[in-house]
Amino acid sequence: MAVIITVGDLPTALQSDEMVAAMIAGANAKASRVAPCLTWDGAEAEKPAPSADQLAEAKLILMGAVKRWIESGAGTYTQQSAGPFAMSVDTRQRTGYNLWPSEIEGLQEICASGTENSSGAFSILPHRGTSAHLPWCALEMGGTYCSCGVDIAGVPIFELPDSDAY
Repeated sequence: MAVIITVGDLPTALQSDEMVAAMIAGANAKASRVAPCLTWDGAEAEKPAPSADQLAEAKLILMGAVKRWIESGAGTYTQQSAGPFAMSVDTRQRTGYNLWPSEIEGLQEICASGTENSSGAFSILPHRGTSAHLPWCALEMGGTYCSCGVDIAGVPIFELPDSDAY
């Protein structure tokens, strides 16, 4: 298992929690599973080592998760009532000692950011080669559906009209 975060990375006030070692081990294991690019042991020559920036960003995500786990249960539960109306406010943090989906996505984005297959804004490939679809078809623009009609008729049925048809 790769070590991304250690007990020493946490603030001093959090290092004394009785379960902090188990939380750190679990966070490292989960990060290794959901973002395999962060686990480099040197034996895999074809797999590049994670950069210092990638490890620093992953460490920050895991530190936030462990801090949330340690502070679980903090908050208050308040009930108020006035006549027939009642209201309760629960600000206690709940946890299942698991990474949130946003944290998992953040770890996976760290792995995707260093590859040549990553894409950013406006990285649409407008034409994928020889196809029956028109160049402006949604499928040709990276969409998931055909907007020119080839999927229905086998040939484009929604085309721009000829200019001399008017």
